[in-house]
Amino acid sequence: MKSLTTNSKICFIDFETTGIDIFKDEPVEFGAVLVDENGNRINEFYSRISLSNPALKNNDAVSVHGIDYASLINSPSQAEVLTDFFQKFGYDFHFGAWNTTFDVPFFKKMCSVNKFDNLYNKISYRHLDVQSISKLAACINIIRPDIKSLTDCIEYFGLIRSIHHNAMEDAILCHEVHKKFIEIFTK
Repeated sequence: MKSLTTNSKICFIDFETTGIDIFKDEPVEFGAVLVDENGNRINEFYSRISLSNPALKNNDAVSVHGIDYASLINSPSQAEVLTDFFQKFGYDFHFGAWNTTFDVPFFKKMCSVNKFDNLYNKISYRHLDVQSISKLAACINIIRPDIKSLTDCIEYFGLIRSIHHNAMEDAILCHEVHKKFIEIFTK
C-alpha cells in the first residue's frame, strides 16, 4: 500500500483529555497504533493516565469520553506512560492523527513536563493530519462536503465504531480512514 507521507512508519495517536486547552488541561487516555510503510499495523499502545491535578476534572469532557475520573486514581502517571510508550515504539516514525494540531501538542507537552524532550525531538516533525486530507477530498469533490469529522468519515467509509471517543479505537479508526483515502487518491 502506498503512503501519503515521506517517512516509512506512521504512529497514529489519539488522546482523550480533561478539555481542549493545551496549557491547562491534561490527557486521561492515550491510544497509538504504529504502521509500517505498507500500512500494516505492527504495534499498538493503550493506557489510561492519572491526573496530576485533580482540580482539572471536567464534567463536560466526561460527557464526551465517558471516563470516570475516579477510575484514573490507580492509572499510570504521564511519565510511566511515556516510558512504556517509547520502550514499545521507539521514535523512528512520525505522528498521524485525525487532528494533529490537538493530539501532537498534548503529547509534546507530556514529554516536556516529564523531561522526555530528548526522545520527543527524535520523532520526525512531518506529521500527517488526516482531517486535512478529508478536507482536501471534500474540496475537490471526492467525498461529500458535509463530511467533517472522524465520525463522519467512519460512517462514510462503512467502518464500525464500537466505543464513542476511546483513544485506542480512534487511533485505529484514524489509520483505517487514512487507508481509505490512500485508496481514493491512488486510483
